Amino acid sequence: MEQHDLFLARKKRDEGIERVSVSNSVFLIKARGTARLILETKNEITSDDVRRSCPFVPAHPNAWGAIFKCKDFEPTGEFRPSTFITNHARAVRVWRKSD
Repeated sequence: MEQHDLFLARKKRDEGIERVSVSNSVFLIKARGTARLILETKNEITSDDVRRSCPFVPAHPNAWGAIFKCKDFEPTGEFRPSTFITNHARAVRVWRKSD
């Protein structure tokens, strides 16, 4: 029987982000730097923008989702379909610089 628990689901998500962040810390520093550079000329950004511009590759693909999990970025509330084939057009969050 499938269980539904939003609190537990968010807890597991956050634990996964923490694990992937620790094991990809060097990548995240570089990818966040790339994101900051992009945001010097754009108001909004997605992980697709960073993937197109960042010459670095994470040890685990879930690290792409951890890029914006820091105080430098905030979500706009918008989502866009990803153009990366491996993402199967799933919705990716739109981010901006935090004030």
